[in-house]
Amino acid sequence: MNEKLIHVLDFAAEQNAVITRKQARSNGLTDHAIDGCIANGLFVAISAHVFRVRGAPQTEAMAITAAVLSAGGRASHATAARLLQLQALVRVNPIHVTVDGQRRRPRVTRLEIEDERHAHFSVKVHRYAEVGEPFTTIDGLPCVDAARALIDIAPKLSSENLEHSFERARKLGLVSTESLARRFALIGGRGRPGTPKIRKLLANTGPNPLESKLEVKAWRMLRASRLENPVRQLRVDVLSGRWHRLDFAWPQLMVAFETEGFEWHGSRARWKQDRIRTAALERLGWRIVVATWEDVVATPIDTLDRVALALTERERLHRAS
Repeated sequence: MNEKLIHVLDFAAEQNAVITRKQARSNGLTDHAIDGCIANGLFVAISAHVFRVRGAPQTEAMAITAAVLSAGGRASHATAARLLQLQALVRVNPIHVTVDGQRRRPRVTRLEIEDERHAHFSVKVHRYAEVGEPFTTIDGLPCVDAARALIDIAPKLSSENLEHSFERARKLGLVSTESLARRFALIGGRGRPGTPKIRKLLANTGPNPLESKLEVKAWRMLRASRLENPVRQLRVDVLSGRWHRLDFAWPQLMVAFETEGFEWHGSRARWKQDRIRTAALERLGWRIVVATWEDVVATPIDTLDRVALALTERERLHRAS
C-alpha cells in the first residue's frame, strides 16, 4: 500500500471512516486511483462522491458524518441536539442537515449505511434564509449552535422536554437565557412552529441553570402551584469559604425544597455527605423539605402540601418574633 493511500485512510479514520472524493484528491490520490479503490472494494459509495472505508463499523457517527459531507452543510435539528448532548434519547434517523439558503438544496435523501435494524439512514435537508449564522464544531463536524438547535427542535418536543434540553445546554455552558432570547428575536415569531413554547420557556427561566431532569419537574410543579415562586439554585455560605447550593429556596423564611435523585444520592458516601450538608444548613436555621422522584411525579399534591406547611409554620414564627 503506497504512502498516499495510507495518508488518505488516516484522514478518513479521523472522520468516522468517511471521505469525499474531493478530500481524497486533496490528500494526494488521483481520480484514477480513487476509482481503483472503488473497483477493488476498498471504498464503498455512501452517496454521490462520498465513501466509507470497507470493514469500518457502520455506526451512527459514520452516518451523521456522511450526511453532513454529502449535503455540504451543518448538522441541525434533532441531530444537532444529539451531538450537543442536549438530549440523550433522540431518534437519529432521519439525519437532519441544514445548508445555506443561497445554495441549491442538494439531492441527498438516502445513505448506503444501515442502522441496527438494517434500515438505510435517510437525510432531511433544510435551508436557512439567514446567512452568516454562528455555528460550532463537534468532533470535526460543523453543527448549528445550541440556541439554533433549541429553536429548531421546539415544535417536536413537549414543553417539559424542551425545558430540560435548555437547562442541560445552560449547564454545559452552550447557551444562556440572553443568547437564546437574542436568537429567537431574530428568527422566531408569529407563524414559526414552536414559537409559543420558546416564549413560555424564556418567561419561566431563572438566573442559574437547573441540574437535573428531576429539578426541572420540581420547578414546573412549584410554579404551577399557588405558592410564591422560590429562588432557584440559591448559594448559602455555611462556613468561611464553604457554601452549599439549595435547589429551591424562600430565603426570607429560610425554607428550602431539595430534590433527591438516585444518580446524586446513589452511594453511601454521597448519602453521608448529603446528611452532613443538611445538618449544616439546619444549624443555620434552614427548614429543609426533601422530595424524591416519586414525590414529585406520583404525589405532587402531597409534596406541595408539605412545602406549604413548612412555609406557613415559618410565617407564623416570623410574625411572632
